[in-house]
Amino acid sequence: MNRALWSGFLVLSLGLPRVTPAQEPLPPAADVKLVIGFSQCTVKEPWRVEFNRRLKEHAERNYPNVQLDMLDADDKTEKQVGDVKTFIRRGVDAILISPKEAAGLTGVVKEATEAGIPVVVLDRDVNYKDYACFVGGDNRVIGRAAGKVVVEMLGGPGKAKGVIYEICGGLASTPGQERRDGFHEVVDKEPGLKVLGGLDCDWKKDKAHSVMQDALKANPQIDLVYAHNDPMAHGAYLAAKAAGREAEIKFIGIDALPDEGVRWVKTGELTASLLYPTPGEAGLDLAMKILRGEQVEKRVTLPTRVFTKANVDQGGEEVRLDK
Repeated sequence: MNRALWSGFLVLSLGLPRVTPAQEPLPPAADVKLVIGFSQCTVKEPWRVEFNRRLKEHAERNYPNVQLDMLDADDKTEKQVGDVKTFIRRGVDAILISPKEAAGLTGVVKEATEAGIPVVVLDRDVNYKDYACFVGGDNRVIGRAAGKVVVEMLGGPGKAKGVIYEICGGLASTPGQERRDGFHEVVDKEPGLKVLGGLDCDWKKDKAHSVMQDALKANPQIDLVYAHNDPMAHGAYLAAKAAGREAEIKFIGIDALPDEGVRWVKTGELTASLLYPTPGEAGLDLAMKILRGEQVEKRVTLPTRVFTKANVDQGGEEVRLDK
């Protein structure tokens, strides 16, 4: 839609009441055709494939007047910068972006915002806060929740004992940093716990498998593996199984996709998985509300759940997002 027309629409809409993203998607304005660009950092991870699928289905089901243009950056920051610049040149009505990493995508998010295009940042943040809004899980809280699960599994607060091997996601991204930092806020208070590892495996199952192979050779005792996503946790499990040590180690991951983490908890390959909900549907809803002149929350935190063998058939257990 012509941006001048949108400007007039926004002026008329300033008096609309504040809304929350928990509401149902608004009915589309049939006479307005919108173009929304979505820049996904990669589809090499199953969680992001599911992210794209749900977003596409949500757009088709709820917003028939929206043309959703989805570009895959192929896990390359420079390509993602170029993809967003393409959206800017085209003058799309709004941009959704899930950044590869914070620093490299900060400049282009700022550029789009200053060009008058609302930008909704999904999942991973950037080092700039004047974009329209952010939607995602609270990775620090999820990290803390993982830490609490681990402490309970290894003996309980004040009594926990054991050796933990940590496998990190991309540490240039905010989720990797926050899942690490939140976890350590909890486990570092336990004198009986020792944390090894901490290598960046960039969210990849094969890299985690290789790292775990080396860890098993170097460490005769590993009681638990904490990986920043389920594929890495499962890669570690497969390495331990090949070495005949899987029975002595617990494996904790994050994502809880039905066909991955949840299934692996049911089969006993993972001991626990924490839900990291995909943010695309909420992000698109917010973009539409912004384009209609409605005020939205600056940061929207999606809820999480923990799945273990004891609760997986009941849909897991809700994790409080207290700080």
